[in-house]
Amino acid sequence: MIPSLEAAKAINFHRKEALVVSTSSALRDWNQVSERRELDVDLTDCMDRAPGVGLGLSLAQPDRKVLVLDCDATLRTDLAVFATIGESKPENLVHFVFEDIASLSTDGLPVKGLDNVDFQMMARGAGYANTYRFNDIEELLLGLESVIEQPGPTLVMVEVVRDQEQAPFPERGMAEGWAVVRESLLDGK
Repeated sequence: MIPSLEAAKAINFHRKEALVVSTSSALRDWNQVSERRELDVDLTDCMDRAPGVGLGLSLAQPDRKVLVLDCDATLRTDLAVFATIGESKPENLVHFVFEDIASLSTDGLPVKGLDNVDFQMMARGAGYANTYRFNDIEELLLGLESVIEQPGPTLVMVEVVRDQEQAPFPERGMAEGWAVVRESLLDGK
């Protein structure tokens, strides 16, 4: 298993000019490590919509990578997004799912039925071009560059363990964050 903060650091290291849409516990980690907050879309009020927002951005910005940092517990509430992304075939979308092995993001309570969900199989069946699973930080660091560079859509499952004390959500609100990202895109950043 990979410490969730280390997984976020690895993604940040390889992100380059990518837009990043993050939510839930992944957003808490991402907020601590992102070096390009002007390109980050924080979803705090509609956590299960990160893949859909990422899809919209990937279609609107086809020449820029879009990384979605999602969590297994939030993804399960909108599994239909796999079909929408698969049919749209955005080659610039990489959908990361932080798989919380210890269920700390849900206060240690396992989400009923989540152990039986095979997100990789669903993504492949829906039309994702690639799927990957990482449970070792060295493999993640070594493999991430080629995973992000290839045409997608791509699903990347990352088995993570979280710290007992989770970091807070970002202080900026969603509207403020969207305004910053919009301005950055208009300025060509």
